[in-house]
Amino acid sequence: MDKEDFIPFNKPPYFKDTFSDAIQAAYNYGKFSGDGLNTEKCVEFFKNRYGYDRSLLTPSCTASLEMAALLLDLAPGDEVIVPSFTFVSSANAFALRGVNLVFADSEKDQPNVSVSDILAKVTKKTKAIVIVHYAGVPVDVHSILEQTKHSIPIVEDCAHAIDSVDPRTGDYVGKAGCVATFSFHETKNVGIGEGGLLVVNNNNLWRKAQITREKGTNRTDFAAGKVAFYTWIDLGSSYLMSDIDAAMLWSALQHIDIIQDARLAVWNEYNRNLISPSNYIYKKPSPSLRANAHMYYLEFKDPDMRSEFCKAMKEKNVLVATHYIPLDISPFIIEQRIKNLLPAGEPCTQSIAWSKSLVRLPLFADLSAQKLRRVISAVNEFAASKGSIHLVPAKEDHWEAIRLLRNENSDCFTHDKEISREEHWNFMRKHWNTYRIAVQQEAFVGFIGHVNRDVRLATSTKSKGKGVAQFMWKSFEQEVGDLDVKVLLNNQRCLSFFFKLGYVPDTKALKEGQNPVVLRKGGHIVL
Repeated sequence: MDKEDFIPFNKPPYFKDTFSDAIQAAYNYGKFSGDGLNTEKCVEFFKNRYGYDRSLLTPSCTASLEMAALLLDLAPGDEVIVPSFTFVSSANAFALRGVNLVFADSEKDQPNVSVSDILAKVTKKTKAIVIVHYAGVPVDVHSILEQTKHSIPIVEDCAHAIDSVDPRTGDYVGKAGCVATFSFHETKNVGIGEGGLLVVNNNNLWRKAQITREKGTNRTDFAAGKVAFYTWIDLGSSYLMSDIDAAMLWSALQHIDIIQDARLAVWNEYNRNLISPSNYIYKKPSPSLRANAHMYYLEFKDPDMRSEFCKAMKEKNVLVATHYIPLDISPFIIEQRIKNLLPAGEPCTQSIAWSKSLVRLPLFADLSAQKLRRVISAVNEFAASKGSIHLVPAKEDHWEAIRLLRNENSDCFTHDKEISREEHWNFMRKHWNTYRIAVQQEAFVGFIGHVNRDVRLATSTKSKGKGVAQFMWKSFEQEVGDLDVKVLLNNQRCLSFFFKLGYVPDTKALKEGQNPVVLRKGGHIVL
């Protein structure tokens, strides 16, 4: 296979000039070990950009999590709640302290850990809760803190979540828990090979964190001139990032906006151009799950179809990836339970479902437009080969077909007159990027689009009664988000269609005698 033709799942960002400058700066400074010149620059960056006032660079997110477990003074018999659907480090760091692990299930509509399941598993023995912002999508840590009355320390595993914003605060994630951990593994948004960060939000843990990181010694005090000698103070290990790795990190951080803009653009292209099959062989993620564009995944309803998809992508020289085996059904945990070293627990069924259904697509800052088109084409070809109806972006070649179909169904539109070609072309030049067409076996069977979230759609005569309109609506709603509907009150066909989808007339609009009337999701029909 030609290496140039291969599309990897991931490729870490590399900025040669700034990396060379950072290495030279470390050499000139005379320090390659931890806490050198580049480490200082990175720590200052995290303080200025993200507001992480107390942070320490570490060799990995795993090391940061191990430090977190040491900081919390956990002991055998303590319970720590961790997600089932996560990387082993999220749990292993705490298992090393001899605690009993309690596994929390995922949400049904996304892979993130379920807040309600965490709260259901809190007991008097719970000494810590670990949450993972999966795919960079923030977990509602605040609800957990509120429900537990801030009595249980929360560790935020932000391995996926650099640059993600907490919707509750409008600030960056990693500030709600007592500590937060970040990863700079090469698969992450800011990937340097290996590397991590520990953010300490609880000031009472700051001195202990410095001691833990320096092999359990007070070497930080010694370096600051506070003591004449340094010695063994507490448990710890060698948790410093070398300044060579910090040089790579500093090089990448200087370009983080370039990295993030590129990743967000890839995510958006996937979401806009990947088809949504009517037979639901897979589902695309909701736009609300974009977050920091760490991951774009497809959710397959059938594991065998997922395997077939992965094989088809490999044949197209596109590397895709599944994800975690749930930790609660891992061989290690099963063995621990057989030996009665861990208590039994109910299976995390949603985590198991995500493990069997999820496939991640290539997503990295250096993914070229040409290779991105190849990935999209490969995915779309697979979906189309299964004979489904699917939505594709409307191109100029489709505009006339849209106009003709719209005129055939003019009675369904609030502007119920036929429109001319010139009028339609002027309209489409402004709004073409919000329109999709439905295709089945290469035939045009309908369209859907919106203007300022006000939707208009129509289906061909042959496809009526076959669920095409409902499929278009649900797929478009998933892609765009909440939509508005305006319908003439005498248009019983359209009213009936939207009633079935859960839309009802706005009460205020009805009272005011508006026609067309706005329909909104939920509520009660008052006609």
